[in-house]
Amino acid sequence: MSRGRGRRTRRTAPAVVAAALVLGTGSCTERPTTHHGPGTGHEVVTGPAGTLLPGHGEGSHDRLRQVPVRDEAPTVTLTVRPDAEDGWNVRLDVGRFRFTPDSVGGAAVLGTGHAHLLLDGRKIARVYGSRHHLSAERIPPGGGTLTARLVADDHTTWAVEGSPVQDSVRLPGASPAATPEPGPRQTGQTDQTDQTDRNGQSTQSTQSTQSAQAVDITIVRGRISPAPGRIDVRKGRPLDLRVTSDTDDELHVHGVDRSADLKAGRTTTLRVVMDRAGLFEVETHRSGLVLAQLAVR
Repeated sequence: MSRGRGRRTRRTAPAVVAAALVLGTGSCTERPTTHHGPGTGHEVVTGPAGTLLPGHGEGSHDRLRQVPVRDEAPTVTLTVRPDAEDGWNVRLDVGRFRFTPDSVGGAAVLGTGHAHLLLDGRKIARVYGSRHHLSAERIPPGGGTLTARLVADDHTTWAVEGSPVQDSVRLPGASPAATPEPGPRQTGQTDQTDQTDRNGQSTQSTQSTQSAQAVDITIVRGRISPAPGRIDVRKGRPLDLRVTSDTDDELHVHGVDRSADLKAGRTTTLRVVMDRAGLFEVETHRSGLVLAQLAVR
């Protein structure tokens, strides 16, 4: 009898193992899809990620996402030092937080996201890592209060007990470092945004020694043409983003923190130079559309 039971156990064991492998494989390979268009690569993560608080504006940038337990909330400490040539070097020391620049615009995940820099309450830059250079031209003559605020990937602000997770320092009106004289732009800087005149014609304000790569994008009733996808961009080569929208909006390029106003029915050209490799999104702020993803190599 004991030998018979042993044989039956040995016969059924492979079936049990196979079933376990099938179940395990299914749970590991199933990947949630993104709410963005094809090629953006974001995953929607389900589960608790704080509670959205009411009464802080209609847009996602104005909403607070409160963390239920203080001990699980991210933290940030802001340090600012004068740069040897221009402006200020900004450092963000974060706790229980990880910068996720490739997931901007995706779902909110506790302990991940990016940061906003605000001067006297007005956003002046996005930060995707622990260090950032702030040009002196961004600071008014009278100085101001610089704030670093931690933000989730869906652009809501992490909060504890109804207050944003942030830190602030006071900046004087002028950087102690000497301001360089006008001349050729240094490596790593981007060309100035093209200006669009009343006739919808773009006038380029800065020339480059390299021929620019041009990308045309049209937005009509929330539909993007061509469909959002990855665009290969060579590092250091100028890129002209020519966007025509049927509504007023704001165009923004991640990675270089460049933006331009979109006027309904007009074509706006924004020239950028991507100075580091990676994947960076082009989006509209007000409508929250992802227009393309720049694959910089």
